[in-house]
Amino acid sequence: MTDFDELSRQYEANQRLPYLPEGDYDFDHAVSVLRREVAEIAPNAAHWIGPVLRILRHRPGLAAQVLAKREPTCLSCGGEKQCLGCDDTRPPAEKLDVGWRFVSPLDRWETVERVERANEYAPVQVWTDLTGPDYAWLIPAYRKVHAAAPARRLHGTPEIRVVEYKYARDAPMYAVPALDTTHRHDVEQPLVTAQYSREDGWRVFHRPDGGGDQVVIDCGRSKAKARTALRAAARQHAKALGVKVVQ
Repeated sequence: MTDFDELSRQYEANQRLPYLPEGDYDFDHAVSVLRREVAEIAPNAAHWIGPVLRILRHRPGLAAQVLAKREPTCLSCGGEKQCLGCDDTRPPAEKLDVGWRFVSPLDRWETVERVERANEYAPVQVWTDLTGPDYAWLIPAYRKVHAAAPARRLHGTPEIRVVEYKYARDAPMYAVPALDTTHRHDVEQPLVTAQYSREDGWRVFHRPDGGGDQVVIDCGRSKAKARTALRAAARQHAKALGVKVVQ
């Protein structure tokens, strides 16, 4: 059977499918919502929604055939019939670098020690701690691999830094873990917090052992007293962690 005969057979089969009823409120409403959302995401693609929906509306068997095939739509599927789609977050081999750990073709974790690539179209050549310097894996650049990047570590001396904002008299104060080389501190996970409210005044919050019950120190309306309690609590954490406290 030629390609033309096959297309003719499919066309005749689709012509025998019953049309969906006109004036279906649920269908029309769904189409309207779909057009609006597509226009917000990709305005240039909004005009393609009409023809596609008309095809699916008058050929309901086509949508069923597409769903029944469950064909893979990306290289990450590995040739399986059920597509993993965007849920596959494995990095491609071209992302591998020194220090990364990945599952090699021998199905074992290996640490990358050297990576080379002749050009942007060539496969990635990877030397690891288990292959040695005289042997390398040759992996296609687009191939998805199970890999883990090394932890990003900053150099510096660890310390506990007292942070006091100046934008208002009742601005909060914190004691946060940091390095002496960092310029912007992170106050999302402070060790000690001093906050002011009209009802309770200044209060200092912290957990002395790092994970036990929270301790609350009432300091009244005195910010100086709250600052003193904050620094005392920070020194308590610094002693347990073996670091120093800085302003």
